[in-house]
Amino acid sequence: MCAPFNPLRSAPPPRTAPSPPEPFMSRYVAPLSFTLAAVWVAVVFVLAGGGH
Repeated sequence: MCAPFNPLRSAPPPRTAPSPPEPFMSRYVAPLSFTLAAVWVAVVFVLAGGGH
């Protein structure tokens, strides 16, 4: 059973030009750099505290 057509209901706005697709790797760059920075800080702390 279909709903009756309602002429008062506004149609969805026409779509404009689609936005350009985001680069595939952009979602991985920030977490990867954060992880590398955390590992680097951990290494610096281990080296600074080693032997003391």
